[in-house]
Amino acid sequence: MHELSTMIGLLTAASFVVNIIVQMTKNFVPIPTKLWCITVSATVSATALLVANANNYIKLTPSEICLSLISSFVVAYVAMYGFDAAKELWRRLHGGENINDD
Repeated sequence: MHELSTMIGLLTAASFVVNIIVQMTKNFVPIPTKLWCITVSATVSATALLVANANNYIKLTPSEICLSLISSFVVAYVAMYGFDAAKELWRRLHGGENINDD
């Protein structure tokens, strides 16, 4: 259970960092924002993998590289859609809207 909470915390922190970087730089990059978010996410995930390897937390193997790539897509998805979903939930809960209506 401790590993799961650590993993969720790391994904949340990485998504926050990616979201901040993308929001601050999206006007200066000539590619679509979602593609930029995926690129930043892959860079952050690869950097985290290399830092963990340098500090001997993990051993760099092909499976770790694949997991880092997969996690970068999860981080990008959360960074792209997580804030909007949280904002919508907040609006529904505090705005008095009935969430059962479609």
